[in-house]
Amino acid sequence: MKEIFQFFSVVIIFSTVLTAQNLEPEMVYPDTLRSNNDSVYINSPKWDKELRLGISKADTINWGTYGYKEVYFEIWTDLDTIKIPHVNYPFEQLIKIPLVSSKDTTLCILRFQSITSNFDDNYVLKNQGKASFEIPEVYELANIILYLSECSKKTNNHPENTTYIKNLENHFGAFKNHKLIQILNKKCSNSDFWNTYYGFRENSLAFKFVEENLTYDTPYKHVYWDNSGIMGGQFRNMLYLIQDFAQQSNFREFYNQNIDFYNSLKERESKLLPINQMWDWIEKEFPQRMDSYKIIFSPLIDGSHSTQKFQKGFFKDPEFQESVMFINSTESIDSNLEYSEELKEGLMSGIVFTEIDHNYVNPTSDQHIQQIKSIFHNKDFWATKDAQKNYSSEYAIFNEYMTHSVFCVYITEHYPEKLANEIIDKRITLMERRGYPKFKVFNKKIITLMKDNPRTIFQSYDDILNAMKSII
Repeated sequence: MKEIFQFFSVVIIFSTVLTAQNLEPEMVYPDTLRSNNDSVYINSPKWDKELRLGISKADTINWGTYGYKEVYFEIWTDLDTIKIPHVNYPFEQLIKIPLVSSKDTTLCILRFQSITSNFDDNYVLKNQGKASFEIPEVYELANIILYLSECSKKTNNHPENTTYIKNLENHFGAFKNHKLIQILNKKCSNSDFWNTYYGFRENSLAFKFVEENLTYDTPYKHVYWDNSGIMGGQFRNMLYLIQDFAQQSNFREFYNQNIDFYNSLKERESKLLPINQMWDWIEKEFPQRMDSYKIIFSPLIDGSHSTQKFQKGFFKDPEFQESVMFINSTESIDSNLEYSEELKEGLMSGIVFTEIDHNYVNPTSDQHIQQIKSIFHNKDFWATKDAQKNYSSEYAIFNEYMTHSVFCVYITEHYPEKLANEIIDKRITLMERRGYPKFKVFNKKIITLMKDNPRTIFQSYDDILNAMKSII
């Protein structure tokens, strides 16, 4: 057998093509892969077994794999062998290889998927087993820009009349007519404004300042899939305008002037969020494991929370997994002067906990899809039409019930009964207001089932689902 093990710098011709995803190289192999027996074999390191395909059976063979670092394809016939490494990591890569047999010709397309993060070994070592609370500089820039636009107001999570916001208005008020703000106002004028809001806000995490320049150079390459069609989303799509706004408004000066304020918020956030306690408890109840938690927040957010998961390595067997949560600061809850510190802690914990536990509830629900579909088939019974706009499937509706109820189980085990009941009552009110009318009875059944139960929530999933049948 003639073996040809070569790398892209030698064997690949790059033809740069602008696609919806990124500036991606479409790579064309400069020769053909030949076969006498009309068969081609394809393998990649994490595949369970090699693929054997007939060259004459199709005009095109198209296969992809997860684009983790140092992954490659190996493709061979009875005559030739080539090895194709992923050199466009962490972005998508595509190569076309003509296959020629004695009977036919086939085009083989091999794809490496893009991935959303690029964690190196130093990052893993620094963050393994740790939780952090952060107000990243570029993230705060994104939130200031959104606050000045109509986007923040449309979320109904638009805090007002704080000292920080008054300082913001004084510093940035003259820039409300900046071209960037005008474009955001237009984008947020329709019903799809959430895509713009989240895509702009959360993809800012992929950028940092190097001196005075915004660079696409953090471990995060993509955070939120919006309608921009590119890695880095709405933020990357408007990068030149954002750069101009930051320079014209002296944003970095404002950020540095408020460092002490940001640090005080981070200290307060960490005090009211016992993240390690929540982390330890939920990983006793579920088999899934997370290696790092990062809580990203801003004093300009009064809701509109979300969470994203990132990893290093192959998705089925990751070397490192990190959950990033985007939440509000403690200022709104601290404004309730009648609340005790313990009540504030319990209520604030609910914000993070119900983001954390999607990483555990969702994969467990994946193993019970058919039961969930059967029990929650009458979606109008479980969720209002408004709630179904964001959570439209039986699976999504159940998970929303379940994540909030798991939080209530946690509360019963960590707070005195009277305080726990107060926190849970507020959670029931919240869920009913959000459009989940059966949450009170759903939650009571799970708390009753798990009380003094030696089995974990994961082990009790069948019992939990069966208990829901009596609600219908």
